[in-house]
Amino acid sequence: MDAPEGQVYRALVDDRAFDIAIQDEQLIVDGEAKEYTFEVLREGYVSMIVGGESLPVSVEPAGEDTLRVTIDGQRTEVQVKDERDLLVEEFGLGEDKAAGGEVRAPMPGLVLDVLVNEGDEVGADEGLLVLEAMKMENELKAPSGGIVRAIHAASGDAVDKEALLIEIEAA
Repeated sequence: MDAPEGQVYRALVDDRAFDIAIQDEQLIVDGEAKEYTFEVLREGYVSMIVGGESLPVSVEPAGEDTLRVTIDGQRTEVQVKDERDLLVEEFGLGEDKAAGGEVRAPMPGLVLDVLVNEGDEVGADEGLLVLEAMKMENELKAPSGGIVRAIHAASGDAVDKEALLIEIEAA
């Protein structure tokens, strides 16, 4: 429940998004700072005071990155994304950028490692290449199974966004 100081989160509730951070012992929601305190009463139950108002809160997991939150008797599903999730989304790493057996760079970066060789048979979602971008290592995976037909990048290569990296032929 404790969020690291300065960490930014995005909470998605229905069709609304809220950017949330804890900074200098203040809760900042969409740029508006509020004094807050909270006390964990027991697993999943918190007593929270925000801006002088006491709010009973219960939190339970409802999926991989989703929480079922009940605040003052009102229950809602909240999808929570941290800074890494937001960067991955911003640069399209979470989306399937492969079409027709082509694997392209989702963002500019540096190829750290090529995990396959031409002629290798690969399965869907098998790691093909490691790309460093924004100081994060991202493993690019096969969009479907097949044979590695061509590799257009090598370890140490700097690549542009949408650069063709690997071609896979259906088996």
